[in-house]
Amino acid sequence: MAAAEIVDSTQGLLNINMMNITKLTSTNYLTWSLQVHSLLDGYDLSGYIDGSSVPPEQTLGSTTLPTPNPAYAKWRRQDKLIYSALLGTLSPALQPVVSKTKSSAELWKHISSTYSNPSWGHIQQLRLQLKQASKGEKTIDEDMQTLTTRFDQLALLGKPLALEDQLEVILGGLPEDYKAVVDQVEGRDTPPSIVKVHEKLINKEVKLLSLSLSTTSTGPTSAYAATYRPKFNSGGHSFRPHQPWNNNNNNKHHYQQPRLDNRMLKGYQGKCQICGVFGHSAKRCSHLQQPSYGSQSGILPSPFHPWQPRANLALGHQQTTNPWILDSGATHHMTSNLGNLASHQPYQGDDAVLIGDGSGLSISHTGSLSLPSNSKPLSLTNVLCVPHIHKNLLSVYRLCNSNSVSVHFFPAHF
Repeated sequence: MAAAEIVDSTQGLLNINMMNITKLTSTNYLTWSLQVHSLLDGYDLSGYIDGSSVPPEQTLGSTTLPTPNPAYAKWRRQDKLIYSALLGTLSPALQPVVSKTKSSAELWKHISSTYSNPSWGHIQQLRLQLKQASKGEKTIDEDMQTLTTRFDQLALLGKPLALEDQLEVILGGLPEDYKAVVDQVEGRDTPPSIVKVHEKLINKEVKLLSLSLSTTSTGPTSAYAATYRPKFNSGGHSFRPHQPWNNNNNNKHHYQQPRLDNRMLKGYQGKCQICGVFGHSAKRCSHLQQPSYGSQSGILPSPFHPWQPRANLALGHQQTTNPWILDSGATHHMTSNLGNLASHQPYQGDDAVLIGDGSGLSISHTGSLSLPSNSKPLSLTNVLCVPHIHKNLLSVYRLCNSNSVSVHFFPAHF
């Protein structure tokens, strides 16, 4: 809401609405004072708080027969309106501090003398935060927002950084992937504006994201999923079911994990030379000997070769819900519902997901999302949106690598 102006036709008084002013706390005096002063300057009323607007005499005439001065009555009414507006911008904890003041100028002077001196500790804290700043996992927009906020806070505290120092902080926190932009900016004769640097960094971020997606799409996209139907063979070994993702695990029993030989527990830790997935050798890869299906849908070329996207999906009865299926053989996360992705972009590649009957399922988008868990949110990146797939598939391989976690399968839960 903009500052409202109510004009009294007889007195010409202004009632200042300060609903947009940041409430004053013990730590944001500079922001508050800047907003208040700017608003009152706009109405040519700042003299009421800085003392330049002197109140007129209260009475007129001789000392024996004084009469009230109309100019003083008008000035006093205007001062009280401003005083009331200022009082409304103070946090409840600070209102008692000015309880003994009588005018707008007294209130302003009291607040200024208490909070106007910038804290040396606060300034040092902001400088340290800028010195240690790095992009990390943040996007360019998030990183720039964080840094410019710190720059603005230092400026409000009367310690602004020069443009060259701001650029040094921004460029110094970037990873090696942005070295080309850093070299380009540092090679200029005159420093560019923050806006120009921000634009260059966003363009570089888009190129890096596109390169990452194209690199990801060159590997095989495989998924092996089965509905939860435990079966036991004659040898007494149980089929390992794929469980729907469910954080509300009703299994409250604690299982004692047997002590196993380290080689049995870890299994093969190398990388398959055929599909590129860790955990099995090329000799045991399901892609090694596959029939050469013709492409029934025309999406994939024929004959089949091991590097094509692939999903072997065994479908059971339809469920009313569509949970995530934990899949130890999938190399990518997959979903049919674009609404499951927190962020997404159209897929520009030519790959498709080859299913068991030889037909292909097209990929419409790629994206990312986050799933809650009892310990921390689980990040799912490079998720493929495959509109015609019947189940949402979680790749154990990508889940573990992206989140530094492990998955343990038990008879009734994982």
